[in-house]
Amino acid sequence: MDKTIQKALGLQMNGFHSEALKIYQKALQIDPNNVLLNEHYGSALAVSGRYSEAKIYLKKALNKSIIKPYVLNNLGIVNRALGLYEEGLLNIKSALKFEPKYTDAWVNCANLHGDLRQWAQAIECYKNAIKLESKDSVPYISLANAHLHNREFDLSLEIYQNSQKLFKDPQFLIGELICYRAMENFVKALSFAEDLKEQYNNELMWFEWIQTLWLAKDYYKFKNEAAKAIEKFGQFPALMSLLELSQDTK
Repeated sequence: MDKTIQKALGLQMNGFHSEALKIYQKALQIDPNNVLLNEHYGSALAVSGRYSEAKIYLKKALNKSIIKPYVLNNLGIVNRALGLYEEGLLNIKSALKFEPKYTDAWVNCANLHGDLRQWAQAIECYKNAIKLESKDSVPYISLANAHLHNREFDLSLEIYQNSQKLFKDPQFLIGELICYRAMENFVKALSFAEDLKEQYNNELMWFEWIQTLWLAKDYYKFKNEAAKAIEKFGQFPALMSLLELSQDTK
């Protein structure tokens, strides 16, 4: 059975998810109570977006005599995808109880606290993830976002700025811009957004520039710059949605 699992995992790693699922299905017909098969099949179903089915098999993989933080973490992810945030949080906390240095579980725990608008708890979980893995940019972005949602704008801005120095990721620059907008410092926001638009000259930064013009209520320049962006990039969805919103709110 181990060779069967290895074969299916190999297919998954190379993007052949449907083929891997078929192998797991056939193996489970022979040995339906195999804990490892249920674990890997449930995880494969989750990756394929089949969350309700994944939950069934992941729960079967939880053997009472063997604690499986990985399975509990995946079950938490599945419950989150199903909108069952409280249940997912219990799964993740159980995983962390048995594996307190499980970085992904700390991130997932924070995400679920965020879904529940429990920003203070989310912040602490993201900090724990960063202590365990400081080279991954994702928890830094999420931590800054959590402070932003918690209306701790200065703390959020500091994390975005410091993280940009560390990772050189444009997402942190966009986060910094969002902070200026949230603080209603539109003098700084407009200057910063225009600099980003000039520096990167791509669809994303043009959109952030135009959105900042809209939020700053510079409607004349907003309309002109939107026309330039459409001429340059075409009618991309984010911009067209903003233009539609601008018509509805005038």
